[in-house]
Amino acid sequence: MMIYNWVFCETEGTVVEVRLREGRAVNIHMFCARRAGLLLSTMRALDNLGLDIQQAVISCFNGFALDVFRAEQCREGQDVLPEQIKAVLLDSAGFCGIM
Repeated sequence: MMIYNWVFCETEGTVVEVRLREGRAVNIHMFCARRAGLLLSTMRALDNLGLDIQQAVISCFNGFALDVFRAEQCREGQDVLPEQIKAVLLDSAGFCGIM
């Protein structure tokens, strides 16, 4: 597996890592404090970016943890950069304007 791009952010106990893999595949790791509606807003945000989540593990116990082992960018001609994914995830966690 080749990793072409990697973005890491840690803000007030929130960790977001985005790795762009070969082709149009993406790996995402996110951990933050749990809050009502976070799972729904996170999944909507990823869907709005055009990411097709193919394999993931999500936990809302003792915080919010999201590990997307494989997501495909499904919009042709419109690649989403790891920085954009990270900014959207931080926004869904309540950290607007951090990027």
